[in-house]
Amino acid sequence: MTLLPDTVYMNSTRRNVGLLAACQALLLTNNATLIAINGLAGLALAPRAALATLPVTAWVVGGALATMPASLHMKRVGRQRGLTLGTLWGVVGALICASAVWVQSFWVLCFGALVFGVYNAYGQYYRFAAADVASADYKGTAISLVLAGGLVGGILGPTTSRFTVDLVEPRFTGAYLALIGFALATLALLRFVRIPMPS
Repeated sequence: MTLLPDTVYMNSTRRNVGLLAACQALLLTNNATLIAINGLAGLALAPRAALATLPVTAWVVGGALATMPASLHMKRVGRQRGLTLGTLWGVVGALICASAVWVQSFWVLCFGALVFGVYNAYGQYYRFAAADVASADYKGTAISLVLAGGLVGGILGPTTSRFTVDLVEPRFTGAYLALIGFALATLALLRFVRIPMPS
């Protein structure tokens, strides 16, 4: 049986939206894990207890600084390539954080969290990518489905941090390495998403 063009289009749209929702879930899993462990890792490494949450602040600042450049970058190269590069920032940031724990450096941890914040800035555009792949009457639903994918991250993130925090010595290294695994899974999913280039 030959599928009608509209049916083929809707199947393609639903597949893209499903993949973007999965990417959003992985992003929020990474963010929730990072928030859960960064303060504790900061407390363990900080020269003063008052600085313990500075790595979390660095993550927020990194995201804020990168939001506009991420948008301009994706306008130039397209959302798929932009989101892929953004995910690589997450891999690099998590590697720096894991290295910081390994060498017991608080300031390297702050820098790694700042870099990881760039990944979060790019990830905030998954919902706009969903709008790009959907027809006018499906845009609202597509955006809602992608944002709903983030609910998974709210559950998986704290669970991941709990099971990985002591998995590798020194403490917290395993949790940061888990972030890399989730980011790599996101890279794999993005290869199958088809997002039209900006006009």
